Amino acid sequence: MEGCGSCDLCHDRTKVVFGEGATNPLVMVVGEAPGEDEDTQGIPFVGKAGEKLNSILEYVGVTREEIYITNSVLCRPPNNRNPRAEELEACKWRLDLQIQLLKPKLVILLGKIATQSMQEQPVKGALSQFFPENLKEQKDGWLRYSVGGHEAKVLITYHPSYHLRSPERAYRTTLPHWTRVKKWVESERQAI
Repeated sequence: MEGCGSCDLCHDRTKVVFGEGATNPLVMVVGEAPGEDEDTQGIPFVGKAGEKLNSILEYVGVTREEIYITNSVLCRPPNNRNPRAEELEACKWRLDLQIQLLKPKLVILLGKIATQSMQEQPVKGALSQFFPENLKEQKDGWLRYSVGGHEAKVLITYHPSYHLRSPERAYRTTLPHWTRVKKWVESERQAI
């Protein structure tokens, strides 16, 4: 991946930010794109949004070492702009390969861009349409994603950077999502 030239993002990157964590994770977290700190260090979620994610993971009862964290694209877009559709498409095979190889039971998509990447089309309307409480057609409230014979549950929620911009609203909206993940993780651990 260090030599990837699948899209124009390769021209301005400092480092490829592949992902990190467990090789057999229960949970995979997918963000949007590396920021400046991530581009410098080559590690996902190390800036302020990463600090917020760490506190959320602590609430859930997991550590970064127990899960796997990656982004929808490997390289930082210029000026931290959102990745373009063709950039998401160029990196999609890599995300699918990681899911296929790591076989997480739950994939958490953080934000609209990560959701768009998995759907391979723009998200029309509010992201909240994909939140568990709004998935009336899903009997258990989980979305599903299948690749290479592996199916994972999917939870979509706001990106941790939303917590930095609107802490009270983000907390109120996402606490039920993270509480759901916490209960699910506890249940999965008891089943082992």
